[in-house]
Amino acid sequence: MASTPNMDSDRPLSVKELTDLGLQYDFLPQLPLNRWYRAAEVVYREATHYLRDGNTPQAFMMFQRYCDLVMYKLRTHPDINLPESRPQYKTLSKRIPAIIELMESMRVEIDEYYSRWEARMRAQRRSQPPAKSTIRLVDPALSWNHASPGSILDARSNKDLAIEMANKERLRRRNATKMAPSRSSRIISEDELQRRNMEAVRNQLDRSYRTSDTNDRLQSTNYSYPSIKQSASLSYESAPRRPSPPPTRPMPPRPPKQLPEPSRPPSVSPPPRPRKELDTEACVTTRSQSPVRPPKEALEPVPEPKRRYTFKPEKYLENGDPIRSIFLPESLRRRFLAIAEPNTKRGLEMCGLLCGANINNALFITHLVIPDQDCTENTCDTRNEADIWEFCDKEELIQIGWIHTHPTQTCFLSSRDMHTQASYQAMLSESIAIVCAPRYEPSWGVFRLTNPPGLPEMLKCRKTDPFHPHDVPGDQLYVNALQPAGHVIEADLNVDVCDLRGKT
Repeated sequence: MASTPNMDSDRPLSVKELTDLGLQYDFLPQLPLNRWYRAAEVVYREATHYLRDGNTPQAFMMFQRYCDLVMYKLRTHPDINLPESRPQYKTLSKRIPAIIELMESMRVEIDEYYSRWEARMRAQRRSQPPAKSTIRLVDPALSWNHASPGSILDARSNKDLAIEMANKERLRRRNATKMAPSRSSRIISEDELQRRNMEAVRNQLDRSYRTSDTNDRLQSTNYSYPSIKQSASLSYESAPRRPSPPPTRPMPPRPPKQLPEPSRPPSVSPPPRPRKELDTEACVTTRSQSPVRPPKEALEPVPEPKRRYTFKPEKYLENGDPIRSIFLPESLRRRFLAIAEPNTKRGLEMCGLLCGANINNALFITHLVIPDQDCTENTCDTRNEADIWEFCDKEELIQIGWIHTHPTQTCFLSSRDMHTQASYQAMLSESIAIVCAPRYEPSWGVFRLTNPPGLPEMLKCRKTDPFHPHDVPGDQLYVNALQPAGHVIEADLNVDVCDLRGKT
């Protein structure tokens, strides 16, 4: 993967720059075609997640990569014409027209952002002498929409906020799954209507505010006016209509207007109407005790833009490319070991898939998927990948890595493990491999291949034995990915377990 070009720290990326970045990836035909199908799905999911977060530039770049991978690169794969390969390729290709149409509208937005930035820069140059630009390597995911800027946060320092975001996204997805009548085209249509949906939310907030304001004013009316109505019914001209007092106690004569009214027992008649100026004061006093009607302009408030966040890269690869933070549920390893215990007792390896979502430029592992697999003492290979594909599509998940046991060995990545990890990391730079060795210390570890030299070395290697040497020393092929040295952060997150064994 080529490095991102240098640029001013606050400058948005242009359409051309985003397009060029989208095309900067390595396509390796020697990898199995199903791995590239999975890679295309990961790219598509990431694009939809970024678009849902409002990060239009990054979504545009990922959609560009998806189109190039499906329309051009996959067609050159040696296995593309096999009968079993065509159905999945057809599924990926069906998305292309809708994506291209969506990208055209995104292009207009990105051009507008860039033009507004240029206008702001020209105004600044006219008003003050040009200063030396601050140049840095920019992650395209941080190329902000200047119409709705966001806050760039450190993931490790804002763990609680990250957990809150993950929980909200989980709830949103579950609600969306319940409401959606069809899963076949729902995601792309959501992306096309994202801005309309945001406007609908704002309108709903406006209506809720107006309804609440109207209710408050109605309550204020019912609270303030009874005393006024009671006084209004008592006028001097209407005195004959008053109820007659008992015969034994005739009503006293009306006192002069300038003299204060004598007090009367409640059983005789209601109190007299106060003077007009006192009526006004009473009205003001009564109203001052009730909710005050807001000014007219407050009836239709303009809600503040939704607060947007993005997490900056946690670490960088050896080649300088940024990699995002991964939030790993603390309970995941314990739950996986409980499922793998029967195999562990028999000395057989077992694996699971780490799936999740990209939320605000950070990766959250939300699901542990146990696939059908063939297990031996030194290997575990997945089967029925169509079930995995279907599940991830249904839940809108991307595969972030994998976990497996070493029931009879220490905690390390074998040659076979590194080859498996390379197939993940070629699709997603942040991908991780978790190894659990219950009988040894350390009993577990989280790893990633170095890039370079680890990932290129694995991709060019053609050996298949579980334990074979490489041209690069073993201690340079992979590194610890767990904090503080790496980009993986343990957090108190919920994890769902899906066991696909025996489903087909």
